[in-house]
Amino acid sequence: MNRKEVSKLKRQLIAEWRRMPQSRKVLAPKSLSDEVGPALEKLGINAVILAEDIIAAWSEIVPPIIAGNTRPTKLINGCLDISVLQAAVHYTLEREMKPELLKRLQALFGRRHIREIRFRLG
Repeated sequence: MNRKEVSKLKRQLIAEWRRMPQSRKVLAPKSLSDEVGPALEKLGINAVILAEDIIAAWSEIVPPIIAGNTRPTKLINGCLDISVLQAAVHYTLEREMKPELLKRLQALFGRRHIREIRFRLG
């Protein structure tokens, strides 16, 4: 036996006696930015909804007369705020169209991203 083999056996014997695991193979370091993106995709967290996407979807979902009198203003914690210019349009949206609009927006963007719609005059 040469010196390398003896020292390896000593290390193994001491590790067994101490009940410590054998040393693990060390992997080469990776860039954090290369790992975060795929991890977020697996979790479905990285999906970002842009304002342009919401505005385009809104104008496609609602009739042109309603699209001309409304405008998506903000999306915070799953609550989409829509500004409405006229009280009659506000009433129609709130009382008659809200459930269907919510379903359509959730189908496009996901239930996790849009949970509620609020209509505000202004």
